Amino acid sequence: MPWRRSRRRAAVADRRPGPGPRWLLLGIVLVVALFVGSGVLDRHVPTSAERISSLEASVKCPSCQDLSVAQSTSPSSLAVRSQIVAGVRRGQSDEQIVAGLRARYGTEVELTPTGGLSAILWIVPVLLLVAVVLAVIVGARRRRAGP
Repeated sequence: MPWRRSRRRAAVADRRPGPGPRWLLLGIVLVVALFVGSGVLDRHVPTSAERISSLEASVKCPSCQDLSVAQSTSPSSLAVRSQIVAGVRRGQSDEQIVAGLRARYGTEVELTPTGGLSAILWIVPVLLLVAVVLAVIVGARRRRAGP
């Protein structure tokens, strides 16, 4: 009897959870993973040697092409290294040390540029991700509402 089958299917369909809880759970897991992976909970204070190493890796050798101060052995990179060590020993922040290097060698001294095109390259993927998530949410709501 066909009407019994349709009642059974309707009863089974009524017991199935909708897609909402799964999407909510996926969203919560994603947010928690991003929060934990971002390092916000990391309370490690870098030592002077770690700060020096990090600064040397992020500062470009003034006379080399696309090499950090840590990778180069040129006289100019040795001079920059000594400036970094002296700045850390004086108690300057990383920003102050980099600002001093920028003032002396120009903005090209940084291996990772801060602004302009690089800022756009970081912001656009985040905006695309937000747009995709919003499109999925709107699509799911329209599908639930039905024709």
